[in-house]
Amino acid sequence: MFYLILIAVIFLTEWKIKNYIEKNKEMHKKEEILNGNIVIERYHNKGAMLNFLENDVKTVKTISLTLLGVLLLIFVLILPKKGDKLLKVALSFILGGALSNVYDRFSRGYVVDYFSFKFLKKIVFNISDICIFLGSALAAVRSLFKK
Repeated sequence: MFYLILIAVIFLTEWKIKNYIEKNKEMHKKEEILNGNIVIERYHNKGAMLNFLENDVKTVKTISLTLLGVLLLIFVLILPKKGDKLLKVALSFILGGALSNVYDRFSRGYVVDYFSFKFLKKIVFNISDICIFLGSALAAVRSLFKK
C-alpha cells in the first residue's frame, strides 16, 4: 500500500504545483529563489526530454504511453512479491513522475516545466522529472548490488 500512496502523493503534488504555475506565473518570466540557486520559470514542453521530437507530438505521446504501460506491467508483477523494497520504491518514484507527465501530455498537449538550477539555466524541469531521475538512479544502484 505504501508504494501506491507514494505514487499518488507524487502525482497529486505535481498536479497541484503545475496548476498553480499555469494560473499564477507568466510564460518564460524568471524568478530567482534560494539566493538565485533555483529559478522558477513557466515553460511548456511539447517534446520528450530536452524538447526531443517537439514537432512530432503524436510520436511523443505514443512512446510515453507505451513506456508507462510497460512500467505499470512490471510494477504490477513485482508488487505482490516479498522483498525487493528498493526496486519497488524506485518504480514508485518513476511511475509517480511518469503518470504526471503523461497526464499533462494528454490533458494539456504539453508538459508543464517550472524550475531550473543556477548551473543549468537553459534546462527547465519539474518535480516529476526529478522523481523519474531519482527512481532510475535507485533502480541502477539496486541492480549493481543485487545478488
